[in-house]
Amino acid sequence: MIRKKDYSVLARSYNTLSYRNQLRDLVSAFFKTEKYNDLNKFELAKTINDAVFKHYEGESILKYKLAKEFRRKNYIAAFEVKAKSSRTDFLVINGDLKSFEVKSKIDTLSRLNKQVCDYGDVFEFNTVVIDKIHLRKVLEMIPDYYGVWYYEGHKKIIFRNAEYSPNLNSGEQLGLFTKKELTKAFRSSCRDEILSNFDSVSINSALKNNLKERYQERWTFVTENWDAILPIDLQFFFNTNVKPEIIYS
Repeated sequence: MIRKKDYSVLARSYNTLSYRNQLRDLVSAFFKTEKYNDLNKFELAKTINDAVFKHYEGESILKYKLAKEFRRKNYIAAFEVKAKSSRTDFLVINGDLKSFEVKSKIDTLSRLNKQVCDYGDVFEFNTVVIDKIHLRKVLEMIPDYYGVWYYEGHKKIIFRNAEYSPNLNSGEQLGLFTKKELTKAFRSSCRDEILSNFDSVSINSALKNNLKERYQERWTFVTENWDAILPIDLQFFFNTNVKPEIIYS
């Protein structure tokens, strides 16, 4: 019988770009059988995906559940968006900016204090999505305006809704723009000049518009190809926008 902890090895060993023979060898070694040897690349990848999503408790599972939550809504979403010296795991953008930091069962909370401060400075609504095992500790670490979600199986539990961040900082928000994006939005790349000429509402609005424009094409690709993408590969296809049939053939 395969021990549950071994599935983390399977998840870490999997690579979307692996050749068929590499996936075949991985599956055969992990399950200690040759019954999968005749499967094509997609079938082998699906075998790994199904095993990982059934038994693994890493962040990729929670990220997929978040993406699934928002894919049919009128949002643009993105994975791994830089915010100061942190990267929020998942960001959704429409009328507001909503960040989601994932802490799975196998994650530590060592960076959470820093991440909480960084996201609160630049995003309007912020939520920690956790394995329930972290609930007590997370509640001790995060401010009251942070939301908390966890999942029981496929059911989303909203333990606490996020409230509007009281710490939004226009100067820090400008740090999320590239130099080219600053010039396009404000006709200047000098932060001090922008802060002198634009108020906080204008800068916050410009940030939302900028992030929507930056990520719209990539997110639209994912939603349009959702049924052809294995959950384990979702972030790869968001980053690359390569047709799934090319990767899986």
